[in-house]
Amino acid sequence: MITRFTISKIIALVVGLLCLLIAFNYNTKNSFSINGSAYGTSWSVTSSEFIADHHHKNIIKIINNIDMVASNYKSDSEVSVINDNAVTTEFVISDHLYKILTIAKEVHNQSDGLYDITLGKLSSKMGFSPNFNDDLFHTSNNKFLLQNPNKLTKSTKDWFDLSSIAKGYSVQLIHEYLLENNLNNHLIDIGGEVIINGSIHGKPWKVGIQDPSSFIDKPIYVINNLDNKFLSIATSGEYRNFKILDDGKKITHTINPKTLSSISSKVSSVTVVHQSSATYADAYATAFNVMGETKAINFANENDIAVMLTFTNEEGTNLKFSKKWYDLKL
Repeated sequence: MITRFTISKIIALVVGLLCLLIAFNYNTKNSFSINGSAYGTSWSVTSSEFIADHHHKNIIKIINNIDMVASNYKSDSEVSVINDNAVTTEFVISDHLYKILTIAKEVHNQSDGLYDITLGKLSSKMGFSPNFNDDLFHTSNNKFLLQNPNKLTKSTKDWFDLSSIAKGYSVQLIHEYLLENNLNNHLIDIGGEVIINGSIHGKPWKVGIQDPSSFIDKPIYVINNLDNKFLSIATSGEYRNFKILDDGKKITHTINPKTLSSISSKVSSVTVVHQSSATYADAYATAFNVMGETKAINFANENDIAVMLTFTNEEGTNLKFSKKWYDLKL
């Protein structure tokens, strides 16, 4: 005999199964996203899998940790303390700073000095970063020594400026954290430094590259990872980060280490796509921006790097690609 209690149990079971079915259908049609602000810009993480609160908190912790390592805007950050200390002082630095400086040194050497993270005083003098009322005289480029384990010695009073690599490093750390926690399908974006991994409900992720000639958000090119599970994407350009001086001269935030002045280039923006590291993508994008068209394409082809250069003139916008860009079927 079926009792009211049995019927209520069956109804509860059916309702429970329906709720599970609705939740399943919802999750397969929607993505989950968290976002915030850091490093003077915005960040977001999007996934087809649910991002639990503890993951959200841990991602914020990663972002804040790197801010306290690499920020020139915080007087108590690790790099600011080093910038403020005497020359020839040997520092024992964090694992994060050691890794950042190691990659920066590698790209500096590889690019024949056209990528340089020791131009912080010049950047401050031009008004693109804080100066803390200090002497802004720049003496020499890239004069620092790294030794294992985690030892750093500066040879000059020049300042580190890690703005061209720190966001990419943070993106890479978040990517690695998500993989460790089985959140394999994700898109991470910190101020335009991006990683796409896996898929969004079985379809490739898509990332639009901003048209430098447009004052609204308008993609000039869309990258997807249909043929590549993982891609890191970094874009560097002067089209929104410049100043006009009283005499009408335009200065940009990217400095040529050879001339110690703002770059002047026909290239409006540079987009690098890397197959393993957002840190390298971030650094290479700045290096290519300094190089200009011919050197950038030649360097990219010689070193098997995917790069897209954007040119804007009166006739419109044109694009130029390295060989690796075509190899990746971007």
